[in-house]
Amino acid sequence: MKNIIIRFFILMFFVILLSPLYAENAGSRGSYTRGGWAGARYTAAGMTGEVLADDVFAIYWNPAGLSELKVKKKLTEAQIKEKAKSGDIDDITEEDLLNFSEGQYEKLFLNIGVSYSSLDIERDAGFTGLAFNAFKGVIGAGFFSITSGDIETRDETGTLTGSDRYTGSVGYLSYSIPWNIISFGISLKGYYESIGEYSYYGAGSDVGAQIYLLPFLKMGIMIRDAGGFLKPEKSEYSETEYDFFMPQIKIGAAFLSDTGIRVSFSGSRKLEQSNFEYGIGVEFDLNRYMMLSAGLCDGYFSTGVTLRAAGVDISYALNFDKIDYGYNNTVSAAVLF
Repeated sequence: MKNIIIRFFILMFFVILLSPLYAENAGSRGSYTRGGWAGARYTAAGMTGEVLADDVFAIYWNPAGLSELKVKKKLTEAQIKEKAKSGDIDDITEEDLLNFSEGQYEKLFLNIGVSYSSLDIERDAGFTGLAFNAFKGVIGAGFFSITSGDIETRDETGTLTGSDRYTGSVGYLSYSIPWNIISFGISLKGYYESIGEYSYYGAGSDVGAQIYLLPFLKMGIMIRDAGGFLKPEKSEYSETEYDFFMPQIKIGAAFLSDTGIRVSFSGSRKLEQSNFEYGIGVEFDLNRYMMLSAGLCDGYFSTGVTLRAAGVDISYALNFDKIDYGYNNTVSAAVLF
């Protein structure tokens, strides 16, 4: 089984490499879903969330990561034994011990997260979502939106006629289920996009997987906007009734250590373009209450910090903008009940 999965990841890697053969180096509709402005922790770590995502923000980054929530509050039997041997029993709760008693049912959990990004050149992005366990897996629902105001409008001669507002939004309904060493996830998506008086609606999906090839090696794959399309509100807005997206493929790997250091790598390709994007991230657990992050995404630096206490994560990320060479700020918070 593991060999089959490894071959699948290798196949997807070559798909990413060979996609320039049919790429047109043009833009695709729905590109507003791909910026990475959801969850400051993953923005800070070089936009490598397809392999690192393990909380409610996995709805956006890779729905397969939602399955990590099933064990996030629990210690494994081996971890409990190790902590007991070392005398470090402060983190062992009664709930952890009950998890191994016969007939113990899985207790309901709820993870809620919100994120806001103040982007360069007058853009704002926000995400909110929740996730809970059900049907042997984890269900998630989320909403992402990005807006930009004061967009200049011009007539056929190039004369400035005024300004308009742009909004791109997407709603998610996600499900993830773990199986052996692999987790699968899928998100069904509803799109809305408006530019001034022009509005478009559509639907699509994200599919992904995360796998622990070794205890210290995790891999992730994400196909974003598979089967996605937008339909104009009025037929005169477009020459075609349905405007289909070209999907984006992302694949990544993370090396995990017992010392609290995680190093992640990712590569992605938007199939309508010939360029290849990459990300590199490093996370370091300074202590049980603080995590530091840094990364590169296409050569642009990012950094951030996450504070943790009583099931609450509060994160901040700063990264340099690829469009206007300014900088972007992202803050997010997530609580696990």
